[in-house]
Amino acid sequence: MNKQNEASDEQRALLLLETLYELGRGDVPATPATLAEWTDLPEAAVRDLMPRLDAQGLVDLGTCRLTMQGLVLAVTLAGSRKVAKDAA
Repeated sequence: MNKQNEASDEQRALLLLETLYELGRGDVPATPATLAEWTDLPEAAVRDLMPRLDAQGLVDLGTCRLTMQGLVLAVTLAGSRKVAKDAA
């Protein structure tokens, strides 16, 4: 895998984490189809990334929810984006 694909996968993974956070906040059940719809990613890409995020301990693949480690990262990402947006 080249560096461009790695960066793209990393960006997609971060987007999935943020989206799982938002879905959880809204009490919306997360499924690969829902994640694909909310992120505008192909469902196949979501299904490919979720096991990797599970292997890293960031999501629970069985429940399609963030782990505590994933929640911390997602909250940090959401906060960083808000600060950047407010500063612009």
